[in-house]
Amino acid sequence: MIKIDSSLQKQVDDQLLEQGAFTVLELLLATGRLAYSDYESWRRQEIEFLDGVLMGSPEKIRAQIEQSVNYARSIGLVEQPQEFTAWHTDTPAANKPLRISTQTDVHRLIAGRFIPAKLAPQMDLFFDNPVATLTNGIGRALAAMNAADAQRQLDRLYEIAPNHSDLAGYDRLVGALSRLGHPSADVREELAFLQDTAPTAKRLLGSQWRELLTPLWRQLADSLTDQPFSADEPQLHRSFALTQAQDWAGVSACVLQDPEWWRQPALCIAVAQSGAFQHRRVESLTGWFALCWHSPAVASEALSKPQQPDAGVGKAWQEFLATEDDLVDDDSDDSALSPCDFPAWMLLHEPGLARQMAIDLAQTDSTGEEHYRCVHRWLEARRAQKKDDELAQRKALQAAHPLLFRYLKSVVG
Repeated sequence: MIKIDSSLQKQVDDQLLEQGAFTVLELLLATGRLAYSDYESWRRQEIEFLDGVLMGSPEKIRAQIEQSVNYARSIGLVEQPQEFTAWHTDTPAANKPLRISTQTDVHRLIAGRFIPAKLAPQMDLFFDNPVATLTNGIGRALAAMNAADAQRQLDRLYEIAPNHSDLAGYDRLVGALSRLGHPSADVREELAFLQDTAPTAKRLLGSQWRELLTPLWRQLADSLTDQPFSADEPQLHRSFALTQAQDWAGVSACVLQDPEWWRQPALCIAVAQSGAFQHRRVESLTGWFALCWHSPAVASEALSKPQQPDAGVGKAWQEFLATEDDLVDDDSDDSALSPCDFPAWMLLHEPGLARQMAIDLAQTDSTGEEHYRCVHRWLEARRAQKKDDELAQRKALQAAHPLLFRYLKSVVG
């Protein structure tokens, strides 16, 4: 079996399950390597080469792409080349394929689409198959927001293949496109419609499902601009719709304008994820820390999920869970570590964070925050070589949480 990171393998497997195919482009979007807004700019020819706006180390991105492609090939998927043309333009270059990279091999890797061998059409049969031609044409028209062309081809599909299993699905997608520019007055109905439509869009449009649904999620977000957050209906908040549209900057701005966002688990997770997708680690950790302090059970469940936008925090969480096994003495009465202690442990695990993270993140007096502040003050005193202050904070932590203090000693002596 090809060696591949487990989170990457899950991305490939999930795409196959949802869309019946795997594309590197979808992988880059799903993992935050490519912002959807940059993808849109590329399709509008505002950006010449897509690989120039990928976020993160080019070498690491290349390695992840190659791992995922090698895995796709190892499980028998067949590569199909894809071409991308500009959106909504009448320029002479409108039909000229867009370039992903100046490097031919990188362009091919990112542009490729991998499908099960049994689904790969024989080219002569494919071109002579009017049903396949129509279904592909409907998909292209929907992705291009061409409602008239999509409806025309769908009507033709009804005529020549009235028993086609996907007629109802394509009908639903054409109906979805007709909603663009005509927002529903009933936001609950609109939310339910989009959630119900998403699986059909992913199955029938493959990696182009975002082209159809993202503008509709943005439209819903606009309708929710003045809707306050409700813990009873967390999905009826602007941040949720923006998350579905992958507008991570919008998610952050939306949530952080609420002065007490940290009291709501859903908003804490939104901050953590949007920060990770924007590669803003301090913002992401601020969301996780608030969740640990105020909703520890939710934090434990969320951090334990194998697929995280920031693999680093998932790895740190697993090391945190292992810490207690290494430090607990069976004859000791030391209190156990809980999710509330993860932020303080993170400072000890990575002392440089104290220079980046504020000492008062949520400004409440929970036990977990007090331990965090104690460790933060100790690190600052240690950095400033204030021996008396450093000793005072060590004693305070030893009295408040002996197990955390034991970890401090294991780190620095």
